[in-house]
Amino acid sequence: MARLEVPRKLNRSAYLDQEEHRRSARVLLGLLADAMGREDLAGVDVLDVGCGTKFSEAIVNDGLAVGSYHGADVNREVIEHLRTHNADPRFSYHHVGVRNELYNPDAPEMGVDTDLGCGDRTFDLICLFSVFTHLAPTDYAVMLRLLRRYVRPDGMLFFTVFLDELTEGGHSFPDIIDRRMGGPESGLSIAERQSARTVVPFHDADPSRPLTYAIYAREYAMALIDGTGWEVVEVRDPIREAQHQVVCRPA
Repeated sequence: MARLEVPRKLNRSAYLDQEEHRRSARVLLGLLADAMGREDLAGVDVLDVGCGTKFSEAIVNDGLAVGSYHGADVNREVIEHLRTHNADPRFSYHHVGVRNELYNPDAPEMGVDTDLGCGDRTFDLICLFSVFTHLAPTDYAVMLRLLRRYVRPDGMLFFTVFLDELTEGGHSFPDIIDRRMGGPESGLSIAERQSARTVVPFHDADPSRPLTYAIYAREYAMALIDGTGWEVVEVRDPIREAQHQVVCRPA
């Protein structure tokens, strides 16, 4: 199978170094397999919303296992490149032209019937990395309802989100701010520093760049899941490569 080559300008990863880019993709794919209790994604049908390019690159170029992979993204150039240059028959792609203040401010709003380009297909795994991290509360709930119809009865949803809390590992967005403010040097425990913080249900941390950092209180983020057809299995702490990870199954 031919390699999948992607121009650097289409790489939306936080890692500009190509080896780090590839390494992070392998780590994230490993997280997905681990959440499913598997060693890899062999035989797993995956829907990746906000797909970007790096999972496609890693799976194709590193010979990683997957049953099938359908990627959807608001970036038309990314989708057109992948459609044109990825000949692997396991893969399909769809451009989703919906509104987002960060990526696509002039497009129509997303709805529960937004077309993800996969017809009536359902999937074992639906994943979204760095998508809910840029969603306002209304779109957060809409996205969950939209995705529900695409999951198999025993399938799983995995997404990352910015939760407004300090963590032992030190990889959350508030951890970064806490370090800049000298919090770890205060002598107070994480629990003490967290209790001293003012946490609101939702805030846009940088209004000058809308929804670059969509920050949620844990309680509010979990409440938004209620009534969308999902139930939370677990919430994992951030790691270097991913913010808080929420694992759900169909309710």
